Amino acid sequence: MNIAQKQLSSSHQQIKAQLVEQGWVLLRNEEMDVNTFSGLMTNICQTLTYDPARENVTRQSQKVDAGTQAMGLHIENGSTPMPPDIIAFFSEKSASRGSQTTLCDGHAVWKKLPETLKQKFSEPMIIRRYLPKHTWQKYVATAFNIAEVEQVGLQELARFIEMIPGQRIQPAHDQGVLYDLSMPMIRHDNLKAVPAFANTLLGPSYNYETPHFYFADGTEIQTELLEELAERCERETSEIDWQDGDVVLIDNKRFMHGRREILVPLEDRKLYICMGLGLNPAFL
Repeated sequence: MNIAQKQLSSSHQQIKAQLVEQGWVLLRNEEMDVNTFSGLMTNICQTLTYDPARENVTRQSQKVDAGTQAMGLHIENGSTPMPPDIIAFFSEKSASRGSQTTLCDGHAVWKKLPETLKQKFSEPMIIRRYLPKHTWQKYVATAFNIAEVEQVGLQELARFIEMIPGQRIQPAHDQGVLYDLSMPMIRHDNLKAVPAFANTLLGPSYNYETPHFYFADGTEIQTELLEELAERCERETSEIDWQDGDVVLIDNKRFMHGRREILVPLEDRKLYICMGLGLNPAFL
Protein backbone atom coordinates (compact mmCIF):
# COMPACT_ATOMS: atom_id res chain seq x y z
CA MET A 1 0.00 0.00 0.00
CA ASN A 2 1.35 3.42 -0.92
CA ILE A 3 1.60 5.86 1.98
CA ALA A 4 -0.38 8.41 -0.02
CA GLN A 5 -3.27 5.90 -0.09
CA LYS A 6 -3.13 5.10 3.61
CA GLN A 7 -5.35 7.13 5.91
CA LEU A 8 -3.66 7.71 9.26
CA SER A 9 -5.80 8.29 12.33
CA SER A 10 -3.67 11.38 12.98
CA SER A 11 -3.65 13.92 10.16
CA HIS A 12 -0.37 15.07 8.67
CA GLN A 13 -0.99 18.48 10.22
CA GLN A 14 -1.41 16.93 13.68
CA ILE A 15 1.76 14.86 13.30
CA LYS A 16 3.73 17.88 12.15
CA ALA A 17 2.40 20.13 14.93
CA GLN A 18 3.13 17.56 17.64
CA LEU A 19 6.62 16.87 16.29
CA VAL A 20 7.45 20.57 16.37
CA GLU A 21 5.82 21.34 19.73
CA GLN A 22 6.45 18.17 21.75
CA GLY A 23 9.60 17.00 19.96
CA TRP A 24 8.43 13.43 19.29
CA VAL A 25 5.37 11.53 18.10
CA LEU A 26 4.24 7.94 18.67
CA LEU A 27 2.03 6.43 15.96
CA ARG A 28 0.35 3.24 17.21
CA ASN A 29 -2.30 0.93 15.75
CA GLU A 30 -1.78 2.35 12.26
CA GLU A 31 -1.15 -1.01 10.54
CA MET A 32 2.18 0.20 9.21
CA ASP A 33 4.77 -1.90 7.41
CA VAL A 34 8.30 -1.01 6.38
CA ASN A 35 7.15 0.35 3.02
CA THR A 36 4.46 2.67 4.43
CA PHE A 37 6.95 3.74 7.11
CA SER A 38 9.48 4.59 4.41
CA GLY A 39 6.85 6.50 2.47
CA LEU A 40 5.81 8.47 5.53
CA MET A 41 9.38 9.68 6.11
CA THR A 42 9.78 10.47 2.42
CA ASN A 43 6.77 12.78 2.74
CA ILE A 44 7.85 14.35 6.05
CA CYS A 45 11.46 15.21 5.16
CA GLN A 46 12.88 17.37 2.41
CA THR A 47 15.87 15.03 1.99
CA LEU A 48 16.58 11.58 3.39
CA THR A 49 20.01 10.71 4.78
CA TYR A 50 21.75 7.40 5.44
CA ASP A 51 24.35 5.83 7.68
CA PRO A 52 26.86 3.98 5.45
CA ALA A 53 27.58 1.54 8.30
CA ARG A 54 23.97 0.26 8.28
CA GLU A 55 22.20 -2.23 6.06
CA ASN A 56 19.30 -0.94 3.95
CA VAL A 57 15.98 -2.79 4.04
CA THR A 58 14.29 -0.41 1.59
CA ARG A 59 15.78 2.46 -0.39
CA GLN A 60 14.81 4.80 2.47
CA SER A 61 15.01 2.68 5.64
CA GLN A 62 17.89 0.92 7.35
CA LYS A 63 18.20 -1.90 9.86
CA VAL A 64 18.98 -1.07 13.49
CA ASP A 65 21.52 -3.67 14.58
CA ALA A 66 23.78 -2.60 17.43
CA GLY A 67 24.07 -5.59 19.74
CA THR A 68 22.02 -6.18 22.86
CA GLN A 69 23.71 -3.94 25.42
CA ALA A 70 22.08 -0.82 26.82
CA MET A 71 22.87 2.38 24.92
CA GLY A 72 23.48 5.81 26.36
CA LEU A 73 21.57 8.90 25.30
CA HIS A 74 22.65 10.53 22.05
CA ILE A 75 21.43 12.29 18.95
CA GLU A 76 21.63 10.14 15.85
CA ASN A 77 24.85 10.56 13.85
CA GLY A 78 25.81 13.36 16.23
CA SER A 79 29.53 12.77 15.71
CA THR A 80 29.22 13.40 11.98
CA PRO A 81 29.11 16.78 10.18
CA MET A 82 25.52 16.24 8.99
CA PRO A 83 23.32 14.86 11.77
CA PRO A 84 19.71 14.41 10.60
CA ASP A 85 17.01 16.84 11.70
CA ILE A 86 14.35 14.15 12.00
CA ILE A 87 14.68 10.45 12.71
CA ALA A 88 12.01 7.77 12.90
CA PHE A 89 11.94 4.19 14.15
CA PHE A 90 9.57 1.43 13.02
CA SER A 91 9.17 -1.69 15.17
CA GLU A 92 8.17 -4.53 12.89
CA LYS A 93 8.78 -7.05 15.68
CA SER A 94 9.10 -5.84 19.26
CA ALA A 95 11.21 -7.50 21.92
CA SER A 96 9.11 -9.14 24.66
CA ARG A 97 11.64 -8.14 27.34
CA GLY A 98 13.87 -5.08 27.50
CA SER A 99 14.80 -2.97 24.45
CA GLN A 100 12.77 0.06 25.55
CA THR A 101 13.84 3.17 23.67
CA THR A 102 14.71 6.04 25.99
CA LEU A 103 13.84 9.64 25.13
CA CYS A 104 15.37 12.68 26.82
CA ASP A 105 14.21 16.25 26.16
CA GLY A 106 17.41 18.25 25.74
CA HIS A 107 15.50 21.50 26.27
CA ALA A 108 14.31 20.31 29.69
CA VAL A 109 17.90 19.32 30.53
CA TRP A 110 19.20 22.72 29.42
CA LYS A 111 16.65 24.59 31.55
CA LYS A 112 17.88 22.81 34.68
CA LEU A 113 21.61 23.09 33.97
CA PRO A 114 23.39 25.43 36.38
CA GLU A 115 24.82 28.57 34.79
CA THR A 116 28.34 27.21 35.24
CA LEU A 117 27.58 24.26 32.96
CA LYS A 118 25.65 26.39 30.48
CA GLN A 119 28.75 28.55 30.17
CA LYS A 120 31.06 25.54 29.98
CA PHE A 121 29.13 24.12 27.03
CA SER A 122 28.39 27.47 25.38
CA GLU A 123 31.14 27.00 22.78
CA PRO A 124 31.36 24.03 20.39
CA MET A 125 33.48 21.07 21.46
CA ILE A 126 35.96 19.17 19.31
CA ILE A 127 35.03 15.55 18.62
CA ARG A 128 38.18 13.61 17.69
CA ARG A 129 38.49 10.04 16.45
CA TYR A 130 40.56 7.87 14.13
CA LEU A 131 38.83 6.93 10.87
CA PRO A 132 40.27 3.98 8.94
CA LYS A 133 40.41 4.28 5.17
CA HIS A 134 37.39 2.07 4.47
CA THR A 135 35.27 4.16 6.87
CA TRP A 136 36.04 7.60 5.41
CA GLN A 137 35.80 6.20 1.88
CA LYS A 138 32.29 4.84 2.49
CA TYR A 139 31.09 8.02 4.20
CA VAL A 140 32.36 10.29 1.41
CA ALA A 141 30.99 7.94 -1.25
CA THR A 142 27.55 8.15 0.36
CA ALA A 143 27.75 11.96 0.63
CA PHE A 144 28.73 12.38 -3.03
CA ASN A 145 26.57 9.50 -4.33
CA ILE A 146 29.61 7.65 -5.69
CA ALA A 147 28.65 4.07 -6.49
CA GLU A 148 32.15 2.56 -6.32
CA VAL A 149 33.58 3.16 -2.86
CA GLU A 150 37.09 2.27 -4.06
CA GLN A 151 37.00 5.28 -6.40
CA VAL A 152 36.98 7.64 -3.40
CA GLY A 153 40.45 9.02 -2.71
CA LEU A 154 42.11 11.79 -0.77
CA GLN A 155 40.99 14.36 -3.33
CA GLU A 156 37.32 13.55 -2.72
CA LEU A 157 37.93 13.50 1.03
CA ALA A 158 39.55 16.95 0.90
CA ARG A 159 36.60 18.27 -1.12
CA PHE A 160 34.18 16.93 1.50
CA ILE A 161 36.20 18.49 4.35
CA GLU A 162 36.14 21.89 2.59
CA MET A 163 32.42 21.61 1.88
CA ILE A 164 31.30 21.66 5.53
CA PRO A 165 32.92 24.04 8.06
CA GLY A 166 34.30 22.75 11.34
CA GLN A 167 36.12 19.69 9.97
CA ARG A 168 39.85 18.95 9.99
CA ILE A 169 41.93 15.89 9.14
CA GLN A 170 45.48 14.73 9.72
CA PRO A 171 47.07 11.73 7.95
CA ALA A 172 47.39 8.68 10.19
CA HIS A 173 48.53 5.07 9.89
CA ASP A 174 47.26 2.63 7.20
CA GLN A 175 45.84 5.51 5.10
CA GLY A 176 43.42 6.39 7.84
CA VAL A 177 42.96 9.92 9.19
CA LEU A 178 42.69 11.60 12.56
CA TYR A 179 39.39 13.45 12.24
CA ASP A 180 38.37 16.56 14.21
CA LEU A 181 34.83 17.93 14.12
CA SER A 182 33.68 21.11 15.85
CA MET A 183 30.15 20.46 17.11
CA PRO A 184 27.80 22.36 19.47
CA MET A 185 26.69 20.44 22.55
CA ILE A 186 23.83 22.89 23.13
CA ARG A 187 21.82 23.21 19.92
CA HIS A 188 19.35 25.84 18.76
CA ASP A 189 18.66 24.38 15.30
CA ASN A 190 15.82 22.05 16.28
CA LEU A 191 12.28 22.30 14.94
CA LYS A 192 11.10 24.51 17.81
CA ALA A 193 14.30 26.63 17.83
CA VAL A 194 14.80 26.22 21.59
CA PRO A 195 18.16 25.70 23.32
CA ALA A 196 18.67 22.00 23.93
CA PHE A 197 21.45 19.93 25.48
CA ALA A 198 21.49 17.50 22.55
CA ASN A 199 24.72 15.71 21.64
CA THR A 200 26.60 12.38 21.73
CA LEU A 201 28.61 12.86 24.92
CA LEU A 202 26.81 9.94 26.60
CA GLY A 203 26.22 7.88 23.49
CA PRO A 204 27.56 4.68 21.93
CA SER A 205 30.00 4.13 19.06
CA TYR A 206 28.89 0.72 17.87
CA ASN A 207 30.09 0.99 14.27
CA TYR A 208 32.93 3.48 14.82
CA GLU A 209 35.88 4.08 17.09
CA THR A 210 34.95 5.77 20.38
CA PRO A 211 35.63 9.53 20.05
CA HIS A 212 37.31 11.91 22.47
CA PHE A 213 35.61 15.22 23.38
CA TYR A 214 37.59 18.41 23.99
CA PHE A 215 36.44 21.82 25.20
CA ALA A 216 37.42 24.97 23.33
CA ASP A 217 40.42 25.43 25.66
CA GLY A 218 41.78 22.02 24.63
CA THR A 219 40.96 20.11 27.83
CA GLU A 220 39.28 16.73 27.49
CA ILE A 221 35.96 16.20 29.25
CA GLN A 222 36.37 14.25 32.49
CA THR A 223 34.55 11.08 33.58
CA GLU A 224 33.12 12.80 36.65
CA LEU A 225 31.37 15.42 34.54
CA LEU A 226 30.01 12.77 32.17
CA GLU A 227 28.58 10.91 35.16
CA GLU A 228 26.93 14.09 36.42
CA LEU A 229 25.45 14.77 32.99
CA ALA A 230 24.13 11.21 32.78
CA GLU A 231 22.33 11.67 36.11
CA ARG A 232 20.83 14.99 35.02
CA CYS A 233 19.65 13.56 31.70
CA GLU A 234 18.16 10.44 33.30
CA ARG A 235 15.81 12.68 35.33
CA GLU A 236 14.33 13.99 32.07
CA THR A 237 14.15 10.57 30.39
CA SER A 238 11.07 8.50 29.58
CA GLU A 239 10.74 5.08 27.92
CA ILE A 240 8.85 3.69 24.96
CA ASP A 241 7.63 0.13 25.44
CA TRP A 242 7.43 -1.00 21.84
CA GLN A 243 4.44 -2.74 20.32
CA ASP A 244 4.52 -4.38 16.89
CA GLY A 245 3.82 -1.80 14.20
CA ASP A 246 4.75 1.24 16.29
CA VAL A 247 6.39 4.25 14.63
CA VAL A 248 8.16 6.97 16.61
CA LEU A 249 9.22 10.27 15.02
CA ILE A 250 11.88 12.32 16.85
CA ASP A 251 13.28 15.84 16.55
CA ASN A 252 16.92 14.70 16.52
CA LYS A 253 18.36 18.09 17.44
CA ARG A 254 16.23 18.48 20.55
CA PHE A 255 15.66 14.94 21.87
CA MET A 256 18.40 12.46 22.65
CA HIS A 257 17.52 8.78 22.57
CA GLY A 258 19.03 5.56 23.82
CA ARG A 259 18.03 2.00 24.66
CA ARG A 260 17.64 -0.29 27.63
CA GLU A 261 19.32 -3.68 27.37
CA ILE A 262 17.72 -6.18 24.99
CA LEU A 263 16.80 -9.28 27.03
CA VAL A 264 15.77 -11.56 24.16
CA PRO A 265 17.73 -12.98 21.19
CA LEU A 266 18.35 -10.38 18.47
CA GLU A 267 16.25 -12.34 15.98
CA ASP A 268 13.24 -11.68 18.23
CA ARG A 269 13.44 -7.96 17.51
CA LYS A 270 13.22 -6.13 14.19
CA LEU A 271 13.64 -2.35 14.32
CA TYR A 272 14.23 0.00 11.38
CA ILE A 273 15.37 3.61 11.16
CA CYS A 274 14.83 6.37 8.63
CA MET A 275 16.55 9.77 8.80
CA GLY A 276 16.08 13.09 7.05
CA LEU A 277 16.97 16.74 6.75
CA GLY A 278 14.38 19.52 6.77
CA LEU A 279 10.68 19.36 7.54
CA ASN A 280 8.82 19.26 4.22
CA PRO A 281 6.52 22.35 4.12
CA ALA A 282 4.21 20.40 1.80
CA PHE A 283 3.58 17.80 4.52
CA LEU A 284 0.14 19.11 5.51
